[in-house]
Amino acid sequence: MRPSLFPLLIGVFVLATGCANKQLAHLDQYDQIAYDKAEQFAGDSERALLEAEAKYEAADLAEMSFYAPLHMEQAAAILNQARSDKLKGLQDESLMASSKVIALLQLAEKNKTKVVVILRPLLQQKLVLEQLNCPQVLPSEFEQQLEAMQQLIRKIEQGEVVSDQKIQPLLIDLQQLELDTLLALHWQPAKETLDKAEDEGADDFAPKSFNTAEQLVDQAELDIRNNINDRELISAIGLKALRSAQHALYIARDAELLIKLDHKRAENAVLEMEELLTKIGRALNAKDVRHMALLDQANAIAQVAETQASRIKAPLQTRIKELEKKLMLATQAMPETDDDDESE
Repeated sequence: MRPSLFPLLIGVFVLATGCANKQLAHLDQYDQIAYDKAEQFAGDSERALLEAEAKYEAADLAEMSFYAPLHMEQAAAILNQARSDKLKGLQDESLMASSKVIALLQLAEKNKTKVVVILRPLLQQKLVLEQLNCPQVLPSEFEQQLEAMQQLIRKIEQGEVVSDQKIQPLLIDLQQLELDTLLALHWQPAKETLDKAEDEGADDFAPKSFNTAEQLVDQAELDIRNNINDRELISAIGLKALRSAQHALYIARDAELLIKLDHKRAENAVLEMEELLTKIGRALNAKDVRHMALLDQANAIAQVAETQASRIKAPLQTRIKELEKKLMLATQAMPETDDDDESE
């Protein structure tokens, strides 16, 4: 088998590498692996093609196109050639091409191992970005950095040395993208809402609420930049700024409506508010307070709510204290453990 397959081996190799002009490292291993694999198939081109297709599909699912893009490009081209040769009845050529595909995929796995070691900081930062949902939040920016990573991976595939001097600038860019993603997620919604409030004249109709929101939104950006690793704090900061911006927006809208009310519509607005307070009062079993001014009605209902909350809270606090006391007594009653006896 060796004399007949060797010319085919050279022919397929030229097909795979000559056109693309992308010399892969370890081509000596590539030839030997492919030849050994071809001998294992013992002339069964059908079995060789099925195995090549299965291994290529598995590699594709394992994201090998990221870790070894040049290997996968060439494997895809040769796999298509293996299929074509099979259809044309060129059994030996198809078998040899299938063996080449398997060899390329085997070397792709080796390349992945190297990439994981050499580019570990970049891969870790990529994982952070994926966990932040960066591919959906800032897709074009993420793809740009992904392509920069693949440029380094291609260098590794071709046997070039990728030093820390080449890795560090990209790592800085990826870390900046992490910050940009956090800002997009937790600050941008508040900023956009504040801009909308300003467009609708909130600085005129609700200046106090707008100024408060503006200060919180500005401070939120600074706090997020200064606490990039505290995800819980960032989420809370962003939500607080968003709620403040929303408050300014809706207060401004309501204030504008009040300014534009005539006598009849003003009365209807007051009556609608009074009806809402009455519904709340009924739910709390409060007395009818509609004989009072609107603000007094609100205060009276609030007092009822606070009183009821205290009544509910008091027995719960008493019960908690009782349980704490029982737990303390139970702990004190437990026998002490003699460490020396246990060791014996």
